[in-house]
Amino acid sequence: MAIISENKVTILNISSTIILQGLTFFSGPIFSSMLGPDNYGIVSIYLTWVSLASTVFTLQAGSTLAIARSNFPMERQKEYQSSVLSLATIAYSVFSVIILLGIAVISKHYTLNMLLIFCGLLHGWGMYCVQFANAKFTYEFRADKNLILSVLILLLSIVLSVFLIKLIPTNEKYWGRVVGLTVIYVIVGIGIYIGICRTGKVIYNKNYWVFTLPLAIPTMFHLLANLVLNQSDKLMIQGMMNESDVGIYSLACSFGAVLNTIWSALNNSWVPFYYEYTRTDQIDKIKYHAKNYIELFTIIAMGFILLSKEVFHIYASREFWEGTDLVPLFAIGQYFIFMYSFPVNYEFYNKKTKLVAIGTILAAFCNVTMNFILIKCIGIKGAVVATTLSFGLQFIFHYILADKTILGNLPFRLKEFIPGFIAVCCSFCLYWVTREFWMIRWGIGLILAIFLLTKIVKRKEIF
Repeated sequence: MAIISENKVTILNISSTIILQGLTFFSGPIFSSMLGPDNYGIVSIYLTWVSLASTVFTLQAGSTLAIARSNFPMERQKEYQSSVLSLATIAYSVFSVIILLGIAVISKHYTLNMLLIFCGLLHGWGMYCVQFANAKFTYEFRADKNLILSVLILLLSIVLSVFLIKLIPTNEKYWGRVVGLTVIYVIVGIGIYIGICRTGKVIYNKNYWVFTLPLAIPTMFHLLANLVLNQSDKLMIQGMMNESDVGIYSLACSFGAVLNTIWSALNNSWVPFYYEYTRTDQIDKIKYHAKNYIELFTIIAMGFILLSKEVFHIYASREFWEGTDLVPLFAIGQYFIFMYSFPVNYEFYNKKTKLVAIGTILAAFCNVTMNFILIKCIGIKGAVVATTLSFGLQFIFHYILADKTILGNLPFRLKEFIPGFIAVCCSFCLYWVTREFWMIRWGIGLILAIFLLTKIVKRKEIF
């Protein structure tokens, strides 16, 4: 198979990120101001539970799409996709029925919002179908389709949510965002499911399901642990503090996630080529592109930290400004995620999904423990510190597991990550030293941007 141009796929992914983040950037302040800290916090907690259902109830069957491309002929990929998407949907339906029956019983003794739970279950399935399609397009090198799908969902959900929020009484405006997201994801999810099943024409295939489950179930625990890493802080802040603090923390976290989205766009470009180069034993190409990739993301992370204060004040209304100084710490956590992706991608390629789960579960356990201690001591700042340290431990756990247990030939050495991490930490320190002198930080950010663009133009490749 001829490898499609790295630049073409990367540019499409980055363009997608710019468009999506542009829409998210402008919608974030709209929703935070329309909802206020309390309703915004409720929506944030709701989305946490939706992500949990989407992660666990589907058994993460779609996580095997990349591995299947190396184990089944290309002409059978569509059959495989329709079969495993059906497997995920059947599993999700069974779990959902169990949850609804269980809630019907306990609701006699506890007050529960059945309609909100039902919306969450529908939303979770639609979200999974979209993620399945995203993964399919990524490994088929169809970044253009990913762009169209993502922009369509984001635009429609924003428009519908804003319309509904304006119709709802002040104290229950969170319903506008909940219903706006649920309706769009369910409609698009149904379309994706029908399209993939009509193309693949296979609902059940024993060989596909037997191949999928041993790989997918450990991945489910990995993603569940990742969800704990990313979301337990919000749940614990809600329990130990209040929903207003959750809202402030969540908006700062959402802003910090801009860096994660940029990484996701780059990673979606990097992984398919990395797997293809690994399959064809082109190790020199892997090391060359990895070096450029590390340099690229390091400079982006440094610039993000230095410019974060002023941009966050544009992004968020004044009542959320308490979260300003959380953003640089979130950025360091995102850099750890970038680092950890190298050993994790290697583990996935070698079908060591059990190791993937073990490393992430250890990090999640550390995160919950540190959250409990640090939130008590220093409030929402403690949650950021705990999560950032946990992402660092996650990288260490996965690096050790990948390097010591998979044939001992991980193509990335620890020393290759240290200079970039030190540079990001230096930009964090510089942020605090020059916190009141925006011209210094923005000047350095401009120098970094010029340096990066010069390097890209010179090598004629993004990474």
